[in-house]
Amino acid sequence: MKTGVMPVGHLSASQMRSVLLAATAPPPLRRGRPWRFQCTPDAVELYADSLSTGTDSDQRERMLDCGAALLNLRLAIKAQSSHADTRLFPTADRPDLLAVVRPNGYETIAPEDGELVSAIAGRQSNRRPFTAAVVPDAVQRQLRRAAEVERAWLATITDDQVPQLRDIMHRTEVPPATPGPGGGSDLDVEPGRLVVVIGSPHDTALGRLQAGQALQRVLLTATAAGLSAALSSQVMAVPAARRELRQLLGGGLWPQVMLRLGHGTAVASPTQTQLEDVVISDEHPFGR
Repeated sequence: MKTGVMPVGHLSASQMRSVLLAATAPPPLRRGRPWRFQCTPDAVELYADSLSTGTDSDQRERMLDCGAALLNLRLAIKAQSSHADTRLFPTADRPDLLAVVRPNGYETIAPEDGELVSAIAGRQSNRRPFTAAVVPDAVQRQLRRAAEVERAWLATITDDQVPQLRDIMHRTEVPPATPGPGGGSDLDVEPGRLVVVIGSPHDTALGRLQAGQALQRVLLTATAAGLSAALSSQVMAVPAARRELRQLLGGGLWPQVMLRLGHGTAVASPTQTQLEDVVISDEHPFGR
């Protein structure tokens, strides 16, 4: 069966298959894959699937997951010793075309990015209880830096903020609209737990796409450091609760996703996506 995988730039079809397998690793928030890739002779195009349907929260989660896939794509191209020249929202009249990534020239991958590429296959959400082991300050600094690299921010919930956050979560304790790896209400917000929020300067499609890349870089950084992550989108799904969380964090930036990081027990590896399901080809055109 044709998958739409073809040589792109100076990367062979075999290299592109490896790149796309990394890019299509299971997303952080949803069970479905809300993105499609298309190979052209000189670039890989990333499209959002069904971007205009569902609630604002649904659209936000899709954009975050698309951003996560884009970060994987960029890292995987770097792993092929190529620079990933990336343009976000390159065409004004095609809002579903989120990014165009061109393998451009040759570039040696930095050791820290090489660690993130190795972490892609092992990254997964972990809903099991974490141990009481504290995340070292040095690792917390790495996580903040990971978000900042992608033009987003990472705020840590302080012990003083825990009671108010717990109250916000209690008032939004309803089943998630779209159950998935990040859904649920068992975030285990307690003093001493590392609970962080990833946000963006603007609550726009671009801001959310950047936050999705930041989310994935944070998750891969955590995985490389031996940490587990449990994601929660519940508070974000309720506009009033999200505004309260924004005020709790200072009111300047927009929270996009919340997660708990720590040391947890192993969980089963996620199922790998079939490329023909997410790569546009003649047999699988976009929109079908």
